[in-house]
Amino acid sequence: MIELKGLTKSFNRQLIFKDLNLRIESGEVIGLIGPSGAGKSTLLRCLNLLETPDSGSLTIDGLTYHAPKISNRQKIQFRRQSSMVFQQFNLFRQKNILGNVSEGLVTVKGLSRSEAQKVAVEQIQRVRLADHINKYPGQLSGGQKQRVGIARALSMGTNVLLLDEPTSALDTELVGDVLDTIKDVIRQDTNQTVIIISHELSFIKEVASRVLFFDQGQILEDGSPSDVFDHPQNDRVKQFLQRYQARAI
Repeated sequence: MIELKGLTKSFNRQLIFKDLNLRIESGEVIGLIGPSGAGKSTLLRCLNLLETPDSGSLTIDGLTYHAPKISNRQKIQFRRQSSMVFQQFNLFRQKNILGNVSEGLVTVKGLSRSEAQKVAVEQIQRVRLADHINKYPGQLSGGQKQRVGIARALSMGTNVLLLDEPTSALDTELVGDVLDTIKDVIRQDTNQTVIIISHELSFIKEVASRVLFFDQGQILEDGSPSDVFDHPQNDRVKQFLQRYQARAI
């Protein structure tokens, strides 16, 4: 489903990761964890070319891209392979929920407005926001905004769902609703490949089929949730988890 070969990315001569190799099978739920600033979000943004890698190759669902040369047409084609839920929601303030969820179906997938709205309504109902369908982002709580973001991503019907710290911008009391929505999505779409970055480690342990610990541009641990959380092999991973457990007490 997803394969990275020799992927390298830097910003202003600061290396984020180098020669990264990774293979993810169809239907896997990947929990990507690690300290802030480790490059996790950059890696996720490279998967749909919101950031362009410096070198290496990336394959998603049979479509391969060799960095760094790519045309705008190829970039759009590649982005159709995945959908993304962002930290800061990224909603259109001037559009209501229905407009936010349906817009990509019209502009990216070429559906008619009526077809797009039909799909959007289904996904809005799925994230339990049908009663708010005509409201605008300014009228919603943070948790509701993020559920709109999830509905928008799901409406695109891609085989790959990317979630970049979907609860990091939320107040603590709003986190549970969003996590429950994501759990429902994972349970219902068993064939969808999901990659989620989160500091909610208990959540990752519950929903992921595979966990990657990422730090300083490297994958330091790669295994089942039990392997990584209960029996880590790398000293850096052990230290990180011990500190997390100490804060949780």
